[in-house]
Amino acid sequence: MVDLFQTLVGVVLLASSLHLGHKAIIAGRLYRSVSTSEGGSASTLVDGEKVAIEGTVNVRDPAPLSNLLSFDDEGSVGAYVWGLKDSESHTKNNRITYAAGIESGTFTVDDGRREIRIDTDWLAETHDSADITTASPGWTVTTGLSGRSWKSQYIQLEDNSIVNPTPMMEYISDADAPEEIPDDETFEARVILDGEMLAVSGEVSMEQGTPVLQGSDNEPLVLSEQGFDEFNRGLPSQMLKYGLIAVGIGAFASLVLANGLGIV
Repeated sequence: MVDLFQTLVGVVLLASSLHLGHKAIIAGRLYRSVSTSEGGSASTLVDGEKVAIEGTVNVRDPAPLSNLLSFDDEGSVGAYVWGLKDSESHTKNNRITYAAGIESGTFTVDDGRREIRIDTDWLAETHDSADITTASPGWTVTTGLSGRSWKSQYIQLEDNSIVNPTPMMEYISDADAPEEIPDDETFEARVILDGEMLAVSGEVSMEQGTPVLQGSDNEPLVLSEQGFDEFNRGLPSQMLKYGLIAVGIGAFASLVLANGLGIV
């Protein structure tokens, strides 16, 4: 006889196992990709080439609504990852990210030999990023995929972050004054600033003779303020951690499903 409750629990556990297994695969893919791209490349780039570059960020056009992040004195914002979180019915340290996205203007990275424009569209599409201009505290439906941009394994931005900038919170909450901003909402952003150092790995696309570094199905786009050595250092442990947990949960899920379906 089929036990619907056990079957449902088994399905949920199996989905969790597959998700963690996917994260382990991503960590392995990133380790291989960044390691093989770091060997350097010719000064003349060709379409489809894998390239890793570390250099200075030059912002041509700031990211949308970046003027609301209160980073005016620090320099223009080329791009930022944001997360909108709800603390209602959760502890302060365990907020649920129910909307997240990647906003990007036009910026380049210059390593002293060449200057390459960075295109973050692949990251936004891969994570189904939300649009900051439509973000609202009214969004209450949360899934395991809602915060993928904020938790992305492809992005390592830690040096410049901000929490609850009043101008942005007033914009998102449609509030006329700070006291009207909901207490249980939190907005966080991690930004790429003009003049900062940034390591980027990806695939070259030539657009009207200009090299653009982007992500593709074959080559992910990686953004790191910590450099490639630091970025790569944590990937083996991610592979091991996510892989072992995925196997353990998968085995338990199989047992629960078997019991629920009356197989054993």
